[in-house]
Amino acid sequence: MKKTIILVMPHHFKIYEGFKKNLEDLDFDIKLLFTSDSEFQYDNAAQKITNFFRKLVGDKNYKNTLKNQYNDKSLRKALSSINEKVDHALVIRPDYFSKETLEILKRKTNQLVAYQWDGLDRYPKAKELINIFDRFFLFDVDDYEKYKPQYTNVFPITNFYFDFDSEIDQHKTGEDPKEIFFIGSFIENRSDDIKYLTRIFTELKLKTNINLLYFDEKTPLLHQQNGINFIEKPLTYLETLEMVKKADIVLDVADPVHNGLSFRIFETLHYSKKLITTNPLVKDYYFYSPDNILVWDKSIDKNNIKDFLSKDHIKIDDEIRKNYSFTNWIRTILKN
Repeated sequence: MKKTIILVMPHHFKIYEGFKKNLEDLDFDIKLLFTSDSEFQYDNAAQKITNFFRKLVGDKNYKNTLKNQYNDKSLRKALSSINEKVDHALVIRPDYFSKETLEILKRKTNQLVAYQWDGLDRYPKAKELINIFDRFFLFDVDDYEKYKPQYTNVFPITNFYFDFDSEIDQHKTGEDPKEIFFIGSFIENRSDDIKYLTRIFTELKLKTNINLLYFDEKTPLLHQQNGINFIEKPLTYLETLEMVKKADIVLDVADPVHNGLSFRIFETLHYSKKLITTNPLVKDYYFYSPDNILVWDKSIDKNNIKDFLSKDHIKIDDEIRKNYSFTNWIRTILKN
């Protein structure tokens, strides 16, 4: 008999499409797929006007409060159609919801699990919700060390790669120049590194596919540079995966507010791509190889990068690689 599951997660970049494909591939019956923060609209003009004036005086939380109220109302309505208990419920970013709504969800399932893929200190509301869940998983290793003495239901876990796609060897032969791919939101405190590395990639005659998603119309004017594409419409997660598959090298520039590995790092493991990353934590993982992964900092110059790119990619043992698959990830978080 199929296991049943409720999946509650953010709408961000439609990454839920990957979860859905992989869960169905593993023969789960998804009783409800609810994406938060996807269709928010003000209830009336007064809310919109109030938000405008609150932002003027420095209050940026009013709209988020309205969004969370909208998420609560929408999830409760969706849950009202579920009349029998499901086997599992997985909530990603539980801080989008109230304690009361999550308790309604808990009554609908035999096991309620959370994954906080952002830091607890960045979104402190999540800390107030930990005890509602049977198991609460943390992406940030510092969070786990900090809060494990306080909570017995807290566990660490990494991100993963989706393994519904078995087309893992995408090496191109005899093609020149090689393509390096990056996509991410424009963040001021990492923009200098991206611009510096893009200049090096251009000097090394790599084909640059460097994409920065911007939200302020001034950003492209202030930071324009050859080799960087400023985009105002994000790719979906599955569209991004296709770009990773086509590239020879992938660039990962860590957001300093996080202390863990991004999805991009695991995607390069799955698709056997070379990786240049600013995240030194990758050296602690079993799949790390200096032939495949260059951990970049300002001490590494153009010649170091050129030497790295000249080395052949080393195949990682399948048993090590599979440890970081979605299949292994979902089995880990749902096991009793």
